[in-house]
Amino acid sequence: MIRNATTDDFSEIEKMASQFWPDAGFDVPYKEGSAMFYIKLAYNQSLLIVAEKDNELVGFAAGAKSPLMGNSDFTAGSELAWWVHPDHRGGKLGIQLLQGLEQAAKEAGCHYWSMIFMQSSMPDTIKGIYEKMGYKLQETTYMKRVK
Repeated sequence: MIRNATTDDFSEIEKMASQFWPDAGFDVPYKEGSAMFYIKLAYNQSLLIVAEKDNELVGFAAGAKSPLMGNSDFTAGSELAWWVHPDHRGGKLGIQLLQGLEQAAKEAGCHYWSMIFMQSSMPDTIKGIYEKMGYKLQETTYMKRVK
Protein backbone atom coordinates (compact mmCIF):
# COMPACT_ATOMS: atom_id res chain seq x y z
CA MET A 1 0.00 0.00 0.00
CA ILE A 2 1.22 3.49 -0.87
CA ARG A 3 0.14 6.27 1.47
CA ASN A 4 1.09 9.68 2.76
CA ALA A 5 3.55 9.50 5.60
CA THR A 6 2.60 10.51 9.10
CA THR A 7 4.82 11.86 11.85
CA ASP A 8 4.65 8.38 13.40
CA ASP A 9 6.60 7.12 10.35
CA PHE A 10 9.52 9.51 10.75
CA SER A 11 11.84 7.17 12.69
CA GLU A 12 11.33 4.30 10.22
CA ILE A 13 11.87 6.64 7.26
CA GLU A 14 15.09 7.82 8.88
CA LYS A 15 16.24 4.20 9.22
CA MET A 16 15.52 3.64 5.52
CA ALA A 17 17.41 6.83 4.67
CA SER A 18 20.45 5.44 6.50
CA GLN A 19 20.21 2.26 4.38
CA PHE A 20 19.97 4.38 1.23
CA TRP A 21 23.00 6.52 2.18
CA PRO A 22 25.80 4.17 0.99
CA ASP A 23 24.50 4.52 -2.59
CA ALA A 24 24.33 8.32 -2.41
CA GLY A 25 27.93 8.81 -3.55
CA PHE A 26 29.36 10.64 -0.55
CA ASP A 27 32.51 9.51 1.23
CA VAL A 28 31.29 10.36 4.72
CA PRO A 29 29.39 8.01 7.03
CA TYR A 30 25.71 8.43 7.74
CA LYS A 31 25.14 10.52 10.87
CA GLU A 32 22.03 9.43 12.74
CA GLY A 33 19.27 12.02 12.65
CA SER A 34 20.65 13.85 9.62
CA ALA A 35 17.76 12.90 7.34
CA MET A 36 15.18 14.41 9.69
CA PHE A 37 15.60 17.88 8.18
CA TYR A 38 14.62 16.53 4.75
CA ILE A 39 11.93 14.24 6.13
CA LYS A 40 10.27 17.19 7.87
CA LEU A 41 10.70 19.43 4.82
CA ALA A 42 9.06 16.86 2.54
CA TYR A 43 6.30 16.19 5.08
CA ASN A 44 5.54 19.91 5.52
CA GLN A 45 5.29 20.29 1.74
CA SER A 46 3.02 17.20 1.46
CA LEU A 47 5.73 15.39 -0.51
CA LEU A 48 6.52 12.44 1.77
CA ILE A 49 5.00 9.05 1.05
CA VAL A 50 5.67 5.51 2.15
CA ALA A 51 5.21 1.98 0.87
CA GLU A 52 3.77 -0.39 3.43
CA LYS A 53 3.54 -4.16 3.21
CA ASP A 54 2.16 -6.37 5.97
CA ASN A 55 2.11 -3.37 8.37
CA GLU A 56 5.82 -2.73 7.78
CA LEU A 57 7.35 0.22 5.95
CA VAL A 58 9.42 -1.10 3.05
CA GLY A 59 10.02 2.07 1.04
CA PHE A 60 9.65 5.81 0.94
CA ALA A 61 9.80 8.74 -1.42
CA ALA A 62 10.44 12.36 -0.54
CA GLY A 63 10.52 15.58 -2.49
CA ALA A 64 10.77 19.34 -2.16
CA LYS A 65 9.25 22.19 -4.13
CA SER A 66 9.89 25.87 -4.79
CA PRO A 67 8.84 28.57 -7.25
CA LEU A 68 10.65 28.54 -10.60
CA MET A 69 13.60 30.91 -10.61
CA GLY A 70 12.54 32.43 -13.93
CA ASN A 71 8.78 32.64 -13.29
CA SER A 72 7.57 32.47 -9.71
CA ASP A 73 3.98 31.92 -10.88
CA PHE A 74 5.00 28.29 -11.47
CA THR A 75 6.29 25.67 -9.06
CA ALA A 76 8.91 23.00 -9.64
CA GLY A 77 9.60 20.04 -7.42
CA SER A 78 12.28 17.44 -7.25
CA GLU A 79 12.69 14.04 -5.70
CA LEU A 80 15.02 13.99 -2.72
CA ALA A 81 14.88 10.23 -2.24
CA TRP A 82 13.06 7.27 -3.79
CA TRP A 83 13.95 4.02 -2.09
CA VAL A 84 12.53 0.52 -1.76
CA HIS A 85 14.12 -2.11 0.47
CA PRO A 86 16.11 -4.54 -1.73
CA ASP A 87 13.95 -7.49 -0.60
CA HIS A 88 10.90 -5.75 -2.11
CA ARG A 89 12.37 -4.62 -5.44
CA GLY A 90 11.58 -6.18 -8.78
CA GLY A 91 7.80 -5.93 -8.59
CA LYS A 92 5.48 -2.99 -9.00
CA LEU A 93 6.03 -1.43 -5.59
CA GLY A 94 8.76 0.97 -6.75
CA ILE A 95 6.66 2.19 -9.68
CA GLN A 96 3.63 2.61 -7.41
CA LEU A 97 5.76 4.63 -5.00
CA LEU A 98 6.97 6.84 -7.85
CA GLN A 99 3.42 7.30 -9.12
CA GLY A 100 2.34 8.18 -5.58
CA LEU A 101 5.05 10.81 -5.36
CA GLU A 102 3.99 12.27 -8.73
CA GLN A 103 0.39 12.44 -7.50
CA ALA A 104 1.50 14.11 -4.28
CA ALA A 105 3.46 16.64 -6.37
CA LYS A 106 0.37 17.46 -8.43
CA GLU A 107 -1.74 17.86 -5.31
CA ALA A 108 0.97 20.06 -3.76
CA GLY A 109 0.74 22.41 -6.75
CA CYS A 110 3.87 21.45 -8.69
CA HIS A 111 3.79 22.29 -12.39
CA TYR A 112 7.07 20.48 -13.05
CA TRP A 113 8.59 17.44 -11.37
CA SER A 114 12.16 16.11 -11.58
CA MET A 115 13.48 12.67 -10.77
CA ILE A 116 17.10 11.75 -10.19
CA PHE A 117 19.09 8.56 -10.54
CA MET A 118 22.54 7.77 -9.26
CA GLN A 119 25.22 6.14 -11.34
CA SER A 120 25.81 3.72 -8.44
CA SER A 121 22.27 2.36 -8.27
CA MET A 122 20.76 0.61 -11.33
CA PRO A 123 21.14 3.61 -13.69
CA ASP A 124 20.01 1.83 -16.87
CA THR A 125 16.94 0.36 -15.19
CA ILE A 126 15.93 3.67 -13.61
CA LYS A 127 16.55 5.61 -16.83
CA GLY A 128 14.26 3.18 -18.67
CA ILE A 129 11.53 3.58 -16.05
CA TYR A 130 11.69 7.36 -16.22
CA GLU A 131 11.56 7.43 -20.02
CA LYS A 132 8.58 5.05 -20.07
CA MET A 133 6.81 7.34 -17.63
CA GLY A 134 7.31 10.39 -19.85
CA TYR A 135 10.36 12.00 -18.28
CA LYS A 136 12.99 13.49 -20.56
CA LEU A 137 16.65 14.01 -19.84
CA GLN A 138 17.07 17.63 -18.81
CA GLU A 139 20.50 17.97 -17.18
CA THR A 140 23.44 15.99 -15.86
CA THR A 141 25.07 16.56 -12.48
CA TYR A 142 28.74 16.27 -11.61
CA MET A 143 30.02 16.29 -8.05
CA LYS A 144 33.34 16.65 -6.29
CA ARG A 145 34.40 17.14 -2.71
CA VAL A 146 35.67 20.67 -2.09
CA LYS A 147 36.46 20.55 1.63
